[in-house]
Formats: sequence, C-alpha cells, structure tokens
Amino acid sequence: MRSFPVPYPDELIYSLVARAGIRSAITSSKQLLDEVFGDRKVIATIDLPSHLSSISALLTNTGQFGVQQLVYEHTMFPMYASFIDESVRIRAMERMDNCSKGSVHLMLGAPASIVKTSDNFRVCPACVAEQKQKYGESYWSRLWFLPSLPYCPEHGLLSQLTTSYHDSRHTYHACERIQSQPFSCNDQNKTAQQFAYLASKAQEVMRLPAQKSATQQQWSLFYNHLAHDFGCGIGTKQISHDKIADLIVSKIVIPELAINIYKETNWLRTIFRRHRKAFSYLQHLTVWSALIPEMSASEIIKEVKSKDTVTVLILKDNVHFSPIPREENRDRWRNLIGKAPIKRARKLPGGGALYTWLYRNDRDWLLAFNRAHQSQSIVKQKKVDWRARDRSLTKQLIRIVERLDTVIDGPRRSKNFLLKQLDDYGTVSKKLKLLPLLSCALNRYQESVFEFQARRLTIAVIEKSKTGAGMSRWQLMRSASIPKERILPIVDDLLDWVATGSITN
Repeated sequence: MRSFPVPYPDELIYSLVARAGIRSAITSSKQLLDEVFGDRKVIATIDLPSHLSSISALLTNTGQFGVQQLVYEHTMFPMYASFIDESVRIRAMERMDNCSKGSVHLMLGAPASIVKTSDNFRVCPACVAEQKQKYGESYWSRLWFLPSLPYCPEHGLLSQLTTSYHDSRHTYHACERIQSQPFSCNDQNKTAQQFAYLASKAQEVMRLPAQKSATQQQWSLFYNHLAHDFGCGIGTKQISHDKIADLIVSKIVIPELAINIYKETNWLRTIFRRHRKAFSYLQHLTVWSALIPEMSASEIIKEVKSKDTVTVLILKDNVHFSPIPREENRDRWRNLIGKAPIKRARKLPGGGALYTWLYRNDRDWLLAFNRAHQSQSIVKQKKVDWRARDRSLTKQLIRIVERLDTVIDGPRRSKNFLLKQLDDYGTVSKKLKLLPLLSCALNRYQESVFEFQARRLTIAVIEKSKTGAGMSRWQLMRSASIPKERILPIVDDLLDWVATGSITN
C-alpha cells in the first residue's frame, strides 16, 4: 500500500489503519483490509490487534517500527506485559505478529478481569486540539483507552463518544469523523486527584521498555515484604489483611475495584497472598498509590525483579531430625493401591496426606509406581451410528434445498447457511469429517458468489418490471446491492445485457 502513514507518538494501530484509509480515499472497509493486511477477515481491534507483521512491512522504509516496537508503543499490550508470566508475554507477542483469532485477549485474561475496557470511543478535546495544531490532524491516542480509567494524564476527564468500535467488526473509525458527548462522572472533585495519580502511573507503565516479566513468585514476595514494611505483618510470613484494608480502601475510586472486606476472596486479600494468577494494572496501581506513591513504575518493577525466588534454610547445629520414613510410607501406599485404584486411594482416610508426602519427598518412585499400577481404561462402545446419521442428514439437506429453490429471495445459501438449517447444527458442523455424504452434498448445493449476485440481480429486475421503473445499470446495481468493486465479470456481462439488451465483448 502506497502512502501508508507513519504512526504518531502513542497512536493506536487502529487509528493508524483508519488514517491510511482516509489518506488513500478508500471508503470500503473490506478494500482497506485488502490493501493493508491482504486479508478481508481481519477484525478491527482497538486494544490488542494482530497481523502486526503486515503493518511493520508497510513501514520498512522508515528503518524502524518492528513488530516489538509496534506492540510496546502503539497497542495496549504494556498494560499487561509487566504483570504476566514471561512465557505468556512471549506467546502473546508471537500471536500479535500474525493471526491470533482472539487468543491474545484470552491469554492476558482481559475477558475475565474485573477491570473492563469500555466499548465506546473516548477522546480528550484538549489533546485533539494540540494534535491538530502540531500535526494537522487528530488520531486515537492509547492513553485515552486505559481500561476503567477515563482520565487524560494531562487534561483530566475524557469525553465519552456515542459510537462503539464494536458496531462494525471490520470498520476502522477515524478520530476526526466521530462526534462526542460529555462523559458523566460522579464525585468528580473527590476522585480527580486519585484519577490523576492513577493515570500518570498508567502512563509510566505504558511507556516501559520491552523487558522480561517478573515471576508470580517475585510479585508474591514483593507484596509480602511491602505489607511487613508498613507494619501489617503477623510473624515472618502472614499478613494482617484488616490493617492492609484500612490503608488502601480509602484510596479505591474505581467502581470495579470496590471490595467487601468481610469476603475472604476479595481482590485486595488475594493480591497480598501467593500469586497464582496475574492481576490487572489498576489493582497494582491502587495499592501503589496507598503505600508507595513516590516510587516510579520503573523503580517498582526493578524492585520486584530483585526479589529472590529461592528460599535458603539455615539449619541449626542443635536441632536433631528424625530419619525420613521413606520405605514405611512406600509400603503404606502399596497397601492402599492394593485396596483401591489410585484416585480412590487418595480419598481414603490418610491417603491424601500420604500421596502429598510421597510426591514432595519421593516423587520419582511414586510416579513410576503409579504408572505401573494404573487401572486399565474401559474402551467406550460406539454410541452413534454415523453412517445412518450421514444418510439421514443428507436427505434432510436435499429437502431443504428443494424448498429453498422455490423461494427466490433470501440471504446467500452458503455452506454454513445450509448447515444451520439442519438439526443440531453445533454437533454437525464439528463432525463433518464423519459425514462424507453430507459434506459432498453441501459442496454440491452451496450457492457461489456468482450465483448469489445473479439471484440478487434477478430479484432487482423482477421488482423493476413490476413497478415499471427504469432499468439503467446503476439503478440495477443499487437495487441488487452489488458494489462496483466486487462484481464478477460474468455478472457484469449479464448486467449489461439486461440494461442494454446486448452483451458487450
């Protein structure tokens, strides 16, 4: 694609593609996807886009904007990168390089997070004015799309737009073409200061360089030590969650982070316990704002990574340990396995504790013994006669096709459309490899693009003949909803014949 624009600071990839469409005067969303990605099925994703290798290839002449730079400087990925496992960070970046099919959001935990991304566009009018003065045009800044944080680090509360970027899956909306309405926020004076802190810290996190992520164990040690530094510890390892709540609850201004201090599983308790999952950036920032507001995000991340993940135990000379009853516990496990299978043996009195001890202290023997004494799995008998079902579904499909042949209007009768007319579409669509007759019939009777365009043209001609209206070429194309860019040559000839009475050579 020629004249592809260079991204501005903090500009989203979504905004970059939208500006490319305006610069090239492309009005068709599918044509824009063809030009930029070479794929008409790409979804317009505002926060964690994929196919970034195509964007990087269009910017090769600039000598910069590799995939990693695009990920860290022009997407919302840095909001997650510092708080997830290193293996997840690497796999997510690999998926964003090519086609991800929505897996990046799932890997980063965005759908399950209590901190949600707004469906509507946001904009800062003051930033837009500055952009137009400096660059001559406006663009979508990623600092406007912080999940659950509608606040500009420089100018305050953002404006909420009436348009949602989910309205069309393949359309990229440009910033200049969207009208806004004010964003309503209760308790503005009360929360403005805390919003400003969270937004500034979020900006610091967004602009962190690409680096290896801290482990969940390091995050656990960091928050454990942080609680003890503020006098909220009990002994050497435990934490007084009531004291922690007294320090932090007053700093919570995001509705999604409201907690029930009497609930054992609220997020404030779990973030100070052992980390078994990643927490959202807002949960981390809220704790930082209450306990260490003066530290920068880079300093905090550096402190987290400095935490040692290995605990060294120093044994005292005057402490005597009894020998490990390894053989005794092996015999006890053998006796349990002689009475019941492995899974049931673990549920017997004392079985769970014995299994845990052996797994921690004698794992190699336990796993080898269990493999040798696994119960033979029962081969399940085939419950479905797929050959009979194949014949039945094929007959049903033929009846449906015969019924559809009597109706001229309707959507395109594609393979998926015909499948949805059958009983139990969900199962059938996944088991087509077991249904050869049905697959062959679907390929035979599905309607091609040419047939669909020709049928739409026929419907338009019939309607025009009933009303006595003219049959000029452009009127027929509009009535049949056939765009000029996608009309097939044979349909084009057919259209000329209908409009002029002769086929052009």
